[in-house]
Amino acid sequence: MRVSDLVLVDHGGRVVAGGAQEPVNTAAFTIHAALHAARPDVHAACHAHSVHGKAFSAFGRELDMLTQDALRFYRSHAVYRHFGGVVVDADEGRRIAAALGPRPYKALILQNHGILTVGETVDEAAFWFMSLERTCQAQLLVDAAAAGAGAREGWEKKVIDEAECAHSAASVGAPEKGWLAFQPYYDEVLATTNGDFLK
Repeated sequence: MRVSDLVLVDHGGRVVAGGAQEPVNTAAFTIHAALHAARPDVHAACHAHSVHGKAFSAFGRELDMLTQDALRFYRSHAVYRHFGGVVVDADEGRRIAAALGPRPYKALILQNHGILTVGETVDEAAFWFMSLERTCQAQLLVDAAAAGAGAREGWEKKVIDEAECAHSAASVGAPEKGWLAFQPYYDEVLATTNGDFLK
């Protein structure tokens, strides 16, 4: 994907700038428009049907605070516990935005669908998405190992205690931390493509 492939649309979904030859993704617009309307602080949103995000979303539950990376989403993620099919209805978009909740919520697990993250910048939202995908993967692995081991000693999940969650979350989950953590990924893509994506 290149910058020239991007399309800018207004609040009604009409193309304002960019590749008008391609149709606007109705489901994407329905979700993103509702998020931006509900949350003026959200300047970027990332949503995809990533493998581990989809798998974890099937449980319709929040993450356990099992790892330091999970703490990025401590008391800042929610679950949309409804699957209404492909999101093409404006009311469904508004329900999803409402499920995300107010700031500081930055991530939403869409039951039977996938994951979604938001941020004040594209960089922040993108890093939260990458981190949430890997956190879902880690939780799936931990849950599978714990279930496979049964009740054997030493295989019980250890959840990080509330006091440590609250203390550490600020260090790893602030908007500037998301922006900063994305920079090496951006630099890698820039170097490996010689900036081709900027055309």
